Amino acid sequence: MPPPRKKSAKSSSKGYLSHLDPLLKELNITSLKKLIFSPSHAWLAAIVLLVLELFVNIFVIHRVNYTEIDWVAYMQEVEGVINGTMDYSKLRGDTGPLVYPAGFVWFYMGLYYITSQGTNVMLAQYIFAIIYVVNLGLVFRL
Repeated sequence: MPPPRKKSAKSSSKGYLSHLDPLLKELNITSLKKLIFSPSHAWLAAIVLLVLELFVNIFVIHRVNYTEIDWVAYMQEVEGVINGTMDYSKLRGDTGPLVYPAGFVWFYMGLYYITSQGTNVMLAQYIFAIIYVVNLGLVFRL
């Protein structure tokens, strides 16, 4: 009777991680250096960073307590414009007079309506996260 066969390393990897074998063979110092320093591989690093940034933003939105800084004041200033006040000296919020240009007011007016008159802060956070990740993607294209 022949002796029992020993399991080789190759046969033990046939489990659920076997589809990662080609990737693990490619992971070495040389390929990591190419990924970091070679412009021809920069697109892969950019995709990885964009995905990581997306997950970090979602994590922060859900896990970090919201800190009110100026959102309420911005919504108050927008409400002043919606109510018909066009004189900058009369547009005020809790933090003082409106000091930003009209483009700011129009942008936040859009957010005012999208976020149910500024009450849905989490939706505004998601909108800003999307703007941030898109901007980061455009910067990575440079």
